[in-house]
Amino acid sequence: MGALAPRQRGCREQGQGASAAPGGQGDTELSDLVPPAPSRREEERRHKVSDQKPGGEVASDLTGEYGNIAILLVLYTLQGIPMGLSAVLPLILKERHVSFSDIGTFSLNSYPFSLKLFWAPVVDAAYIARVGRRKSWMVPAQLLIGILMIGLSSSLDSWLYVEEPRVGTLTCMFFLLYLLCATQDIAVDGWALTMLRKENVGYAATCNSIGQTIGHAMGFTGFMVLEQFGLITLPTFMFMCGVLFLIVTVAIAVFKTEKPVPAQDEPDDIVSAYRDMFRLFQLRAVRWLFLVLLTWKMAFAVTDSLAPLKFQENGIPKEHMAYMTSLLMPVYILLPVALARWTAGSAPFDLALKAYQLRVLVVPAIAILAYYTPKSVDPIPWGFYAAIMTVSLISAVASQAMFVSSMAFFAQVSDPAMGGTYMTLLNTMCNLGGMWPGTVTMNLVDGLSCQSESCTVKSDGFYTMAVVAFHVGVLWYVVAAPTAKWLQHLKPAEWRAHAANSVSAMACV
Repeated sequence: MGALAPRQRGCREQGQGASAAPGGQGDTELSDLVPPAPSRREEERRHKVSDQKPGGEVASDLTGEYGNIAILLVLYTLQGIPMGLSAVLPLILKERHVSFSDIGTFSLNSYPFSLKLFWAPVVDAAYIARVGRRKSWMVPAQLLIGILMIGLSSSLDSWLYVEEPRVGTLTCMFFLLYLLCATQDIAVDGWALTMLRKENVGYAATCNSIGQTIGHAMGFTGFMVLEQFGLITLPTFMFMCGVLFLIVTVAIAVFKTEKPVPAQDEPDDIVSAYRDMFRLFQLRAVRWLFLVLLTWKMAFAVTDSLAPLKFQENGIPKEHMAYMTSLLMPVYILLPVALARWTAGSAPFDLALKAYQLRVLVVPAIAILAYYTPKSVDPIPWGFYAAIMTVSLISAVASQAMFVSSMAFFAQVSDPAMGGTYMTLLNTMCNLGGMWPGTVTMNLVDGLSCQSESCTVKSDGFYTMAVVAFHVGVLWYVVAAPTAKWLQHLKPAEWRAHAANSVSAMACV
């Protein structure tokens, strides 16, 4: 708007400074009537102002960014494939009559995403300049993932498809796989902050969500469908995914150039990086956000971790659940795009809080459906599958809205100077908040269940935990939602590491 605004008149244009002819007459010249052509710098300034939103933010413009977005989508898709494969294993283990507690043990394999904070400063600070700050870690991590998946494919049959599956060995191997994926995630999250222009950083969350969804679908639904039709086995599928990792990684390493690190964003040494990371914990905003993220998914372990296994235990084939998941894929992929207009603004966390309420209501709905699963009817009525699909759709929309909005919020408040570490810190908080409730709930279910004839009162720990989870979700929203709303309206300076330095300096004085 600035370029089209009427030019304000100065004193000169009102006659006080008109040029005078030698005879004393105030003749107005043509140059006084025609405004001078703006300089190139002025044009650029005006265009920049015209592209700003009312709050001063530069409007998002994806011109020239589509190639970068495509690369981020590919990288996040690769990251989602091992996640999808790890989601297949609990269903296979349940088929082989493994207990909920043992499956809870296997869930420990995904904890590297909640522990990556411990090595994130190393990934952020140490790099080979000739290779690139992020590629120095992303490329080796992805190559090792491919090699490990190819190696696992040769031993999977003897560890999984036996009378007593080797849960401990499988947990260790997938833990290592997740460790490498977490390292790749640190590098890609940091690269997204510099690969995209500042006004488009919010789209990194969209790429993250869509890419991981596609990758998870490839690893979970893709395999289950192919296996159902007898087209592939799990070892063969894992081998093919390993080869895919190697091909894509080599292509990006060769053809994608990473921008040099600006002098002002040059990372400190590793010791300083760890010191900066711990200084972030001195920020009031970060400490409160940690409490919010650590507790906000306590209510969802029943629906996210237990419900699929309970439906399977009640007679629904795992292949049918894979088919239902595949029907939801368009929602998982397209929803982040539809939500981008809300997550790219100045208050992206508002969407997460609205979705939270909807997701809490899904908990009792899932428990009711599990309780009324028609165990004695074969085949299971289509109406029942329709009910599961409806509840699953609501849960998927709420879950994706929470994920995308939180990722956009993290990208918005992160300090680019330590983007990889900062994003990893916030993602670690979020991942930890989603991990521990599932592990704890899995172990509690067996302890709260009593189904034998010797039980005075027969009980199923799944339904007990569903009741507890619903009330915990309601309580969290009443107590913690106001804090979450307050956090996103803090000034950017309150999220910067130098703010912690100022606090430390004042304390010393």
